[in-house]
Amino acid sequence: MKAKRLARGTLLGLVLPVFLVAWWQVAADREWISPLFYPSPSDVLERTWDQVLNGSLVDDTRITAYRLLLGFVFGAAPGLVAGLASGVSRVVRELLYPLATALYMVPRIALLPLVLVALSLTDTARVFMVAFSVFFIVYFSALSGVEQVDRTHIDTARAFGAGRTRVAISVLLPGAAPAVFSGLRVAMGFALIVIVGTEFLAANDGLGARIWKSYQIFDFPSMYAGIVAVTALGVALAGVLLVAERLALPWRRH
Repeated sequence: MKAKRLARGTLLGLVLPVFLVAWWQVAADREWISPLFYPSPSDVLERTWDQVLNGSLVDDTRITAYRLLLGFVFGAAPGLVAGLASGVSRVVRELLYPLATALYMVPRIALLPLVLVALSLTDTARVFMVAFSVFFIVYFSALSGVEQVDRTHIDTARAFGAGRTRVAISVLLPGAAPAVFSGLRVAMGFALIVIVGTEFLAANDGLGARIWKSYQIFDFPSMYAGIVAVTALGVALAGVLLVAERLALPWRRH
């Protein structure tokens, strides 16, 4: 029964994308839309496959994935620790929350010139942009998760002699885990946006640079091939996080 529901949900989820791609193909073939700017899906698929075979698209995907994952880890890990600490300690929260709120509101792209001045045109700057963006999303998700934990559970743990560290590990972290994983999924999507945008302006390789360069020379099939690769990368990473969540939180399986 569960497999049947999953198959039905998957099929329903494919209806709209298949319809849109089919409409795009017909519109391009009949020139209802400009084939120069909107090449048909078959042309895009052919260009994508050619670039996969020659390795150029795979190399750019690998480079972008490396920067993305490195920045994600460097941002998510301290964000999680800071969020849990803010939930446990009022002093830590009062120290971090105002600054975190202010910095979270700053558009990431507005910081890119300052980051490039400080770190130059290097992968360190690109990774920092991702980490900086991810940190705040995970921080607020972890803090929100801790705030949603039933105080009875905390009081019970303390009544049995658990200290702050023990309470954080055995009560707050499991209780906040659903919110944390939700934050991680949001952060991963946002991180992908940030790294592609950063590569548009401050990189000579990676999927963002590929898309931007292809646009500049009117090579729109290659531009769309880059977009396809970004989409595939995002879906794959979202799938990994979903599997990790189901393994870590088996009681949330549906």
